[in-house]
Amino acid sequence: MDRETLNEMVKLKFAARRAGGLEIDLVRLAGDATYAGRIFSAVENLPDESLVLLAMTLRDKFGLLAVKPQPVAEPGGAPQSRYLSGTRS
Repeated sequence: MDRETLNEMVKLKFAARRAGGLEIDLVRLAGDATYAGRIFSAVENLPDESLVLLAMTLRDKFGLLAVKPQPVAEPGGAPQSRYLSGTRS
C-alpha cells in the first residue's frame, strides 16, 4: 500500500472519530473488504462533505467502488446486451 493511501486512512480514522465518534480499526480496514465496506458506508452518512469524499476515494483505491453495471432493459422488456457479431442475412 502506498504512503498516500496510508495517510488518507489515518485522516479518515481521526476525522471520523471527531465527527461522529466512529472508531476505525486501520488493520481491518486494509485487510477486510466487508469491514471496509461497512466503515465507508457509515462515514458516507456523516454530515461532512470532505469525509464523504475521502471515504469514496479510499473505496475506489480498495477496489470497492467498481460495480458491474446491469443491462438496461429495452421497451420490449429484453436486455440491451445482444449478440451483434456474426453473419447478417
